[in-house]
Amino acid sequence: MFKKLTEWILGSREKRQTILWAVVFLVAAMLVLTVFNGLFSGSTKNFGRLSDWADFTKYQAVFLSNGQVYFGKVTDANDQTLVLEDIYYLRTTANLQTSGAQPAATPEADNFSLVKLGNEIHGPADKMSINLLQVLFVEDLKADSKVVEAIRAYESKK
Repeated sequence: MFKKLTEWILGSREKRQTILWAVVFLVAAMLVLTVFNGLFSGSTKNFGRLSDWADFTKYQAVFLSNGQVYFGKVTDANDQTLVLEDIYYLRTTANLQTSGAQPAATPEADNFSLVKLGNEIHGPADKMSINLLQVLFVEDLKADSKVVEAIRAYESKK
């Protein structure tokens, strides 16, 4: 009885083999598509849970795809944005974007100064929501780094 029912549902042996090969082909195609989606979908960065990677006691350096680097404290991150607060950035002497800003402190490197965000002519708030598609990577800064020392020197002068 079971054999007759199976033959009625699946048909002959040739039909079963055809169905089996079709299933194998579909599974292989889905596997290949999944792999290609993972390899070529560089726009889907996900920092996961912020508490898994961010050390809230340290400053972070956020490197962007346009070459800009911001220093501050990452306070939030999700699959689309990263929120940075208490923000500083490096300015060269030839940078016109921050011509009205006052340097927070001057590191020992020539032609660079650390600028506190908010002193620019357009008066931005000291909080930035950054599109993750623009973030290359984020690094925690050591307490004895030149940037952190310059930030502390600036904050002690306030």
